[in-house]
Amino acid sequence: MKGSFIMKEKLIDVSTWNGNIDWDKVYKSGVRYAMIRSSFGVENPNQVDNKFVRNITNAQRAGVKCGVYHYSYAQSVAEAQKEAEFCLKIIKNYKIDLPVAFDIEDSSQTHLGKDTLTSIVIAFCDRIKSAGYRPMLYCNPNWLCNYLHKDKLINKYDIWLANWGVSAPSYNCAIWQYSENGGVPGISGSVDMNWIYKDYTSTKPATTKPVTKPSNVKKTDYSVKVTAQAGLNVRKGAGTNYNIITALKCGTVAIVSKVSGNWGYVGKYGGWICLDYTAKVSTTSTVKSDKAYYTVKSGDTLSYIAYRYSTTVDKLVSLNNIKNRDLIYVGQKIRVK
Repeated sequence: MKGSFIMKEKLIDVSTWNGNIDWDKVYKSGVRYAMIRSSFGVENPNQVDNKFVRNITNAQRAGVKCGVYHYSYAQSVAEAQKEAEFCLKIIKNYKIDLPVAFDIEDSSQTHLGKDTLTSIVIAFCDRIKSAGYRPMLYCNPNWLCNYLHKDKLINKYDIWLANWGVSAPSYNCAIWQYSENGGVPGISGSVDMNWIYKDYTSTKPATTKPVTKPSNVKKTDYSVKVTAQAGLNVRKGAGTNYNIITALKCGTVAIVSKVSGNWGYVGKYGGWICLDYTAKVSTTSTVKSDKAYYTVKSGDTLSYIAYRYSTTVDKLVSLNNIKNRDLIYVGQKIRVK
């Protein structure tokens, strides 16, 4: 988990299975935080949690800070991306104070293997992040260690760990689900109980553009092409905490005139884009290149890179003369076009 334990507060997670909740009673009992199920699987009207609107509306009206979670059935990176779009469509009109969590635990997924399952997590969470939300991974220790590449994920995303019957969580986590049999006034029957350790509400999205130190911004002049299939947000500042100005469709080419970290300023659109979801097209607007390259980062797999650039693993293997498609390393330059 990025950051450190800076608080310890009660949190509950709920879904349609908890029935009609009296959120005023929940709040009066001392619960100030909740994770609410928004959806499960790919887009289908029947796969929106039928208590989501009621829960998030009444919880927030009572004063409870809310995040959401999506239960996954994804069998591929492409399905994970569809699940992310489904989740984003549902939550777009609501204030989300806590993370958007990806719940991966279904028995139908266990045969997929660590590489595919890890790529599925990354595809969903990175799309959530690109939309301006805080992504989170929900799983239990068995899944984290035996079905996922734990070391590729625990430093990339905050973890919500389902770890029952122990005195402390087995791994560093932002939220610890310590019981499935809790009791809270306002909820009939048992409810999942958690401790939330990370304060997500003290840092609010910026509404104005802060002053950036000149040393952090470098002038440049090159073009990039948006590679995210779902598009890419343009923001007022170099970070996901800034307001969204507009969105660029996949394939849009824009000139970057200055950079700050992994963010680039596109003057035509009056804002900043995350360069992680683009490919460099040329050094100037007048020079075209038929080739594009991607630098491998921690947690990447060929299947994820192929998804990101709308190509196939076989194509990447051929372009780069890769002998072992399961072996790539951080810093490696992969030709994607």
